[in-house]
Amino acid sequence: MKFKKILTAILSKSQIVLIFVLLTVISTSQAQEKSIESDGPAKKNNFSDRFFMAISTSTYMDLIVSPLKYHYGATGNTDTLGNPTFSSIPYQTQQFNIVSIGMEPRYNLKEFDENSSLSISAPISFGIGNSMSAAGKDLIVRGINGFGSVQIPLLLKLNIGNGSTYKTEKNLGFSVGAGLEMNKLGIINLTDNAKEYNKAFILPSFSTGFTFMRGGSPMEVNFKYAFGKLSTQKLDTQDNVIKDNNGIPYERVTRGHSIKLSFVYLMNY
Repeated sequence: MKFKKILTAILSKSQIVLIFVLLTVISTSQAQEKSIESDGPAKKNNFSDRFFMAISTSTYMDLIVSPLKYHYGATGNTDTLGNPTFSSIPYQTQQFNIVSIGMEPRYNLKEFDENSSLSISAPISFGIGNSMSAAGKDLIVRGINGFGSVQIPLLLKLNIGNGSTYKTEKNLGFSVGAGLEMNKLGIINLTDNAKEYNKAFILPSFSTGFTFMRGGSPMEVNFKYAFGKLSTQKLDTQDNVIKDNNGIPYERVTRGHSIKLSFVYLMNY
């Protein structure tokens, strides 16, 4: 029961849907493999012939920023009678990970030939770093003080050349993909009542990679970028108009996004 409560606290409905889709794809692929086994030895290993597993690392190249959200709470100011005032407080958290470590299961849905394929992949990663206010100043926007992050993308990829299939003999390769990614910042929360406003969020995600041989196996240098819609902020956390260093009012324009450069090592090639 404790595990169930912890899992429910971490995962939102949107996360559960994303993970469910991934598990459905994998289970469907496994079911297809079992149905193929009766067709003869030539097709017996169809699933393993199209399934790839890789590990990934990213050092000082993983930034995640949550979308701007508003939550009702105390502004920190008082009215003329000395009573505390309440308003919609802007929240936006960022996390710059020192190190991110992950794994990427990938399945080729379609192999056009020996040098090209269409695949679905889930480059899951865990980040080690601190989360904080995205503006750097809590008076402009509040953030979550915490540690650690998790990122679960689900991408449809086109793979060309090296690493695209087990049969390719190309030395170089290229991939491009698009899909959705789920991010959760500040897994270990250090802020009071953080569960109320530190929800996981999903962003459209795009990736591209360049693959080459490193020793006896392929290595990919992968760049991934995700972004959400733009939001405009006019008031700070104390319900005052935002002003620059010269005291001139301005509007802060921001969006949720993530950017990562990682090195992906194919394990079972």
